[in-house]
Amino acid sequence: MRRIIFLFLLLSLSDLFAQKKARDFTVTTTDKKQLSLYGDYLNKGKFVVLKIMFVDCPPCNEIAPYLSPIYKKYGSGKDKVEFIELSNKYWDTDPAMIGYKIKYDLPFPAASNDGGSVEASMMYEDNYLGPYYGTPTFVIINPDGTFDWDPKGNNAFETSVKLDTSIARAIRYYVPPTPTPTDTTKTVPPTDTTKTVPPTDTTKTNPKDTTKNPPIVKPDTIKLNGSLSFKANGLGLVSIKFNINGVDYPASTVIGGNFNFTLPDTIKNPGPVSINIAYNQDIGSDVSTIDLVLIQKHILGVQSLTSFKQLIAADANSDGEVNVVDLLEIKKVILGLSDKFPNNTPSVQFIFQNANNIIRNLKYSIPYTDLKAMTDIPFNIEVVKTGDVNLN
Repeated sequence: MRRIIFLFLLLSLSDLFAQKKARDFTVTTTDKKQLSLYGDYLNKGKFVVLKIMFVDCPPCNEIAPYLSPIYKKYGSGKDKVEFIELSNKYWDTDPAMIGYKIKYDLPFPAASNDGGSVEASMMYEDNYLGPYYGTPTFVIINPDGTFDWDPKGNNAFETSVKLDTSIARAIRYYVPPTPTPTDTTKTVPPTDTTKTVPPTDTTKTNPKDTTKNPPIVKPDTIKLNGSLSFKANGLGLVSIKFNINGVDYPASTVIGGNFNFTLPDTIKNPGPVSINIAYNQDIGSDVSTIDLVLIQKHILGVQSLTSFKQLIAADANSDGEVNVVDLLEIKKVILGLSDKFPNNTPSVQFIFQNANNIIRNLKYSIPYTDLKAMTDIPFNIEVVKTGDVNLN
């Protein structure tokens, strides 16, 4: 009896999870093409193999050589199956992603943070659709949105075999939804051909008043209202340039640090947006031994840095981590042994919170959709001084 009850509960839970559907997303790929999960693939009857990864992830690099043969086996995106690769790290840019694709001969669509991949991948990392254990994570999605969650093996080869098996099983056993049958029992009444259509009266003129001017159609625009500040102090009279598809759209803050700017939303095939802000500080400004102590405590696990601003300030070499290398680079600046941070890390960085409450670092380009979504939402940009972990 207990066995029967257990099986019943297990089947009930299976039914519950089976009802979940993959979450839709839209990203811009490294070749500047915008794609939507449902609109471009699922609604057209395609299966999608979604891979959550990042460029420097060791397991992602281990399995990468096995993916191209599987992709080609299922038609290289031209048949029933398409692969999509999303980076979940904000420091993965298009050039880094392109280098990764070339290294492992990965011809399928991929998106970096430049194309909104981080925001898209977060929808698959909250353990709602399935247990998320890190990268790489694979999701095999059927055309109706149901899915097989993350087939894994003990190593890269075993995972690739399980992935291949999952794709084959999805194609073989997927049953498309049955369309609603047409009711053929109802007859359509015959057309009455005995009635004649009265002739059109051509003597009447068009009553439309042509003396009035046609209504003026207002162009679509993106209205940006916000502020630029450093440590809660507004930065006035600072130039800001929005670069879209190689065209600059200049703006500026007023004395109090606020700005009010309108962009045309008529740009064809807009790519990622670069926002350049003409504000800088001396590399050693606001950097002291206190910052070194805070970084050292973080490395030793004594007191972790929890603020996103602190983590950005402490990452002196822009590798996405806080470690001894950052400690040494900041120490060189304090001692006057260096007048710059490595890897072109700027002296100041600019961050803002987008419409989905995700922090964006303007050191990197942002998706056009991020900018568009900021219409009528406070677009508040904060300055983070590299090396100033104390934030005081």
